[in-house]
Amino acid sequence: MVKSRPRTGRKKIEIKRIGSKKVRESCFSKRRATVFNKANELAILCGAMVAVVFFSPNGRVFSFGHPSVDAVGNRFLADHAPYNSTASSSTQIEGGTNAVIRELERRERELRDVVAQANIKHSEMLKEARLRESRDRLMNILQHGGDEMGLNDLEESEKLLTAVEILIEERENKMLQDNAMQARVVPKP
Repeated sequence: MVKSRPRTGRKKIEIKRIGSKKVRESCFSKRRATVFNKANELAILCGAMVAVVFFSPNGRVFSFGHPSVDAVGNRFLADHAPYNSTASSSTQIEGGTNAVIRELERRERELRDVVAQANIKHSEMLKEARLRESRDRLMNILQHGGDEMGLNDLEESEKLLTAVEILIEERENKMLQDNAMQARVVPKP
């Protein structure tokens, strides 16, 4: 029988400064990645605003923020601005004000997009309404004949017929193009 070594599992390490610089830098890199992953999970799972900033032993700065480090920092400063401080108070209030301004600018961009889409939809609906009106007038002219029409009515009907002719040509060209595309796409047996 072979004796197996007793399993030790994870051992609790004593929390103290690591002596070797190389080992300390390696440990920092590994633990930094772990903390960033946990912060990311917290932001995704809980919908929290998270910011983590590390200064490495070499003096480099590492940061993670959701939605961004600036947004979280500005929100923190706006919510925790001291009321009695003089110089630092104005800086923190400016940071909070900048965050509010950025949020308002974002909302303004969203509203501009909504208005632009509404304008496009409105112009399409107006074009359709004009086309329907033209179609109705043309149908009225065709049903009642041209005997009772004056010169202005005849000129208007000529414009309408020209517009209909253009629409028919455009539709015909589109249908020919679609048929040509389908002929190219359909595989031959």
